[in-house]
Amino acid sequence: MIERDGFAVMERLLDVDAVTSLLDSFFHHERSSIPTSAEILYTHAPPPPNTPGMERLMHQWLNPHRRPPPLSTRAVAAHVRPTVEALLGEPAVLFQDVLMDKGDEQGPFPWHQDYPFWPVDEPRGVVVWAPLDPVDELSGGLSLAIGSHHSGIGPAIDLHTGGAQSGSTGVPIDPARYEAHHARLDPGDAIVFHPLTWHASQPNRSGRRRRVWASTWLARSARFSHANAPRHPLCKLTRDGAFVGSLEGEF
Repeated sequence: MIERDGFAVMERLLDVDAVTSLLDSFFHHERSSIPTSAEILYTHAPPPPNTPGMERLMHQWLNPHRRPPPLSTRAVAAHVRPTVEALLGEPAVLFQDVLMDKGDEQGPFPWHQDYPFWPVDEPRGVVVWAPLDPVDELSGGLSLAIGSHHSGIGPAIDLHTGGAQSGSTGVPIDPARYEAHHARLDPGDAIVFHPLTWHASQPNRSGRRRRVWASTWLARSARFSHANAPRHPLCKLTRDGAFVGSLEGEF
């Protein structure tokens, strides 16, 4: 399914205990002094002057799996790992994860691919997008362009304008060329998608919360390639050309 369409819906990927654990992590993050992400990654050039921050699009906490309990998402990631490795056909590295909350005051996420934002050499991995509340298009659920991963590598997208970022190569697609899948998921369900699948989300107009845990997994044999996203923070912490499996703090 992922090879054909660029994504697969996995019902009940997370059990009740895993969903409860993630909601608990959300609860403790919201009541902690840990700030949400302030900046959007501009991969090759600094953001244009007066560019808004991530809070314009959503509230998110990056890499909660690296924090201690009760903030940590590590146990849930360990639960997901066997499924990811079965899909990849080899050992996987948890590259990053994020807790996201999209309110009615925040704008749309434009069509984009995830891979152009990563300092790695190949799009060999998957993203697991797992809502903790019921989601649909009205609540800002994920929309995916079916088969768009076959279009090749596009540019890193400016998530405020929807256009290509300065210095990033590749040609954006016209999403209208593809049939769109609009996710309708319950807590515990997940969409697993290819790093080159174009996806987007609309504003949350439902009056409900839209909390999500998303995790990015890469094949352990992939290598860092800093030139793909030279302004990514990991470029300062990793050796160019090293295996992704050498990522410091990986568990």
